[in-house]
Amino acid sequence: MHSERSAAQNVRFTDEYVIIDMVDGRAIGMPLYYFPWLEAANDAQRQNYELHGLSVYWEILDEGIDLIAMLTGLYSKPKPAPESMRRVAM
Repeated sequence: MHSERSAAQNVRFTDEYVIIDMVDGRAIGMPLYYFPWLEAANDAQRQNYELHGLSVYWEILDEGIDLIAMLTGLYSKPKPAPESMRRVAM
């Protein structure tokens, strides 16, 4: 069983990221292009989510995000990042 401190408490979005706020104060973000179904969703669809401890589910989209997979990089390799998100190597 997972402790309460590791549970998701809120989901928010920027133009390019989905960010999951955790009960313990951490915020975990990932580019939306990793989740094409969420990237294509409108604001109302994005805000209609359910929190399930270590996962977030969008019933209307029939999709979800597993936080363990998000943190450990288990999601499959996405399409290349948009030009606006590419970092220049120094």
